[in-house]
Amino acid sequence: MASLYKNNGIWYIAVYGNGKRRCQSLKTKYKKVAKQLKPYAESAIIAELNGYVIKNERLSFAELVPRFLGQKNSWSAKTKRMYRCILNPHLAGVPLPSNLTSRAIHTRVINQCWRWGL
Repeated sequence: MASLYKNNGIWYIAVYGNGKRRCQSLKTKYKKVAKQLKPYAESAIIAELNGYVIKNERLSFAELVPRFLGQKNSWSAKTKRMYRCILNPHLAGVPLPSNLTSRAIHTRVINQCWRWGL
């Protein structure tokens, strides 16, 4: 079902499922390592193709925010509260603040959430 191939010195896995072909880099130059990674990458791709797993990059911002806020991380309680107080009103359609410093903080947090999802 899955095949390994080498492109520009990097090993990739290609999986066919539901009439779609999905390729993913294994990020290695060594065939032995690629063979060891194959079962893990294959099961992850099959789960995504069958709809069991939705990658963050395919989510809308409204679906991404709860995942971003709920992730395990080393944020302090104040940081988590600040992120929640910035992202939830943004989802509700509240405009960015007029103060330039506050606007920059809001923009940074919103962009951080988007980048985390990619």
